[in-house]
Parts: sequence; C-alpha cells; structure tokens
Amino acid sequence: MIRVVSFLLCIFIFLFSAGNVNAEQGWITDAKVTKIVAVVNGGINVRITPELTACTSQSGYGVHYASIYPDHPGKENMLAILLAAYMADKTVAIYLSDDTCKVYEVELGGR
Repeated sequence: MIRVVSFLLCIFIFLFSAGNVNAEQGWITDAKVTKIVAVVNGGINVRITPELTACTSQSGYGVHYASIYPDHPGKENMLAILLAAYMADKTVAIYLSDDTCKVYEVELGGR
C-alpha cells in the first residue's frame, strides 16, 4: 500500500511540475503564447506555456507573466512577434534578463 501511495505521489508531482519554468535569467526555447496584456504604464505582459513561476510582473498580473517594460527599445517589435506567434499558433523563444521575468529578446519559431 505504501508503494502505491508513493508511486501515485510521484506521478502527481511530475504532472504538476513538468509544465513549469522557474523565473531565472536565460532562454525559454520553445514556448507558446497564451495571453498578451497591454498594461497601463505602456508595457506588455505575456503568459506562456510552459507556465512561468515566481515572476514579478508589472501592474500586478502575478507570478505567471513575463514583462516587456515600456522603455525597452524593441518593445513594438517584440509585441509584433508575440502577436504573430499567438495568431499563427507558432512557438517563440524568450530571453529573460533576470529572475523577475523581464523580457530582453524574443524569437519567432523557438530556438
């Protein structure tokens, strides 16, 4: 009985952690855009799959949103790429510049 419970617990942990990405600097190489939000300060928040965790998004959107800040010089280009990927159901690669999920670069088609 203990083995069965342990096995089921392992499956549960695997299923609910396999689709998440921790907030840290670096590339997320194969992501799908699930939501795009234009926030009041002029920035953009984006939610992806695999799900981000522990982000500090702008305008209080929570731990699952990465942010493109309004002062980023490539904001409009990145928004265009994210919208194209969302509308065409294509993947993107997103480079996070720090552990708050601040978006630095976006590539259409993944990496």
